[in-house]
Amino acid sequence: MILNRENLSALSRTLKALVFEAKEGYTPLWPKLALEVQSNGRANYYAWMENMPTMRLWEGERQVQNLTAETFAIANADWEATFAVSRTDAEDDQMDLIRITALQYARRWAEHDDLLIADLLRKGFQQKGYDGRPFFGSHTVGKRTFQNASNAPLTREAFRQALSQMRQLTDARGYPLGFFLQKPIYLVVGPGLESTAYEIVGVPTLPSGGANPDYGKAEILVSPWLVEEYETYWFLVDGSQAIRPFVLQRRSRPEWVAKDDPETSDEVFKRNVFIYGVYERKAAGYLFWQLAYGSTGTGAGA
Repeated sequence: MILNRENLSALSRTLKALVFEAKEGYTPLWPKLALEVQSNGRANYYAWMENMPTMRLWEGERQVQNLTAETFAIANADWEATFAVSRTDAEDDQMDLIRITALQYARRWAEHDDLLIADLLRKGFQQKGYDGRPFFGSHTVGKRTFQNASNAPLTREAFRQALSQMRQLTDARGYPLGFFLQKPIYLVVGPGLESTAYEIVGVPTLPSGGANPDYGKAEILVSPWLVEEYETYWFLVDGSQAIRPFVLQRRSRPEWVAKDDPETSDEVFKRNVFIYGVYERKAAGYLFWQLAYGSTGTGAGA
C-alpha cells in the first residue's frame, strides 16, 4: 500500500468500522447486573431513599413517604485503549495480520464494562456503598441489622440460606422489600465453580435421584474474572427489579483517535508504527446492596 494521506485515512476508517462492529457483536454480562445511566458532568449524584413509598388507606392528607435519602457521588474517569500497526505491515498490505490485531483489541475493549462490574463484585467486601458500610457486609436498617455477605463455600445449603436471608429484608419501617422472590435471580460464579452451580440449580434431578427442588431458582452467570484469589467467590443478584445493585454511567460516547500521519506523528517518526485507539468517559459504582449477596467462599469446608 502506498502510504499517502488518502490511503491512510481509508485504513483508519476500515479499522474503526471493524473495531466498533466487533464490539457491538460482543454479548456482555453487565446489563443483567447493573443499571446504565447517562452522565452530564464530572460525577453523578444519587439520592437513595431510606423507605420506598407504599400504598396506604387515604385518610386525611397525603403522606409523603420518601423524604429521607442518602446522597452519594460517583465520579467519571477517563479510559483509553490503544493499539499499534506496524508501518511495514501496512506498507506490505498485511491486512490479515492487521485485522486480527484490531479484532483482538475490539474484544478487550468490549469486555471492559464487564470487568468494571466484576471489580465491584470482587472488591465489594472492602469498598463501601451509600450507607458508608462495605457493600457486602453488615447493614443497619432502622432498628435491625442485615447481612448480605458470608464466607460460606458454594453448597446447596449455602445457596438456600443466602436466598432466605435476602428474602427477609425490610426497610426502616419493617416493610418487606420482597426482593429475590421473582425471576430472574442470577448466581454469579467463576469457571471453577460452574459445575457446582450447575449441580445446585441447573439440573432437574439430584445426584442421589429424585427431583431437584432448587432447579431453575437462579440463572448461572460465569465471570472469567472470578479466578485465582477470587476463584471461591460467588454471588446472588436479583435481576427482577427496575433498579440494580450496580450502576454503569457513561459521560461520553467512545471516540476514535488515529495518529498515523508520517509527517506529524511522533510515533511514526520514533517507532515506525501507526497508533489507533478509543477514548471514553465512564464509571461504575455501587447502588443498592439489598439486591446482591456475596460470599468469599473461604469459610469452613472450602
